[in-house]
Amino acid sequence: MDKHKQSFDSFLKNFKKTVSNLGLKNSTQKDYILKILYFTDKHLSVEDIIKIAKQEYKIDMGIATVYRTVKFFEDLNIVKSLDIADKAKRYELNISLHHDHMICTSCNKILEFNDEIIEEQQKEVAKNNDFILNDHIMTIYGLCENCQ
Repeated sequence: MDKHKQSFDSFLKNFKKTVSNLGLKNSTQKDYILKILYFTDKHLSVEDIIKIAKQEYKIDMGIATVYRTVKFFEDLNIVKSLDIADKAKRYELNISLHHDHMICTSCNKILEFNDEIIEEQQKEVAKNNDFILNDHIMTIYGLCENCQ
């Protein structure tokens, strides 16, 4: 069995257990949305998720169902969302190491980055202001190399 699939199977099992422990029921749509987000290296909009579900898994999902599901995932901190200026939100699973984003305001390209100097400066700013830093989101908007 593929190592990545084993990881997803374990991830899905833990998710189902969490949902059950909350006294909620799981659904096939939730499973497929998780699977789509798990196996992509992109930041997907709700429309992207619906398109992939239909093309790759032959499953029709309503837009309201997908919006409710990604909101539910956000509430559980399984998914993080990115606001793309005036465009639709994009979603990614919250299972990778911390990273920040640069978003092109012309073509909406999303670049991930991690900069230890910035991370340390944010900790220092919090400390200097008697603030305990739990988490942060940094998004830089500008023009990518192709759009300059």
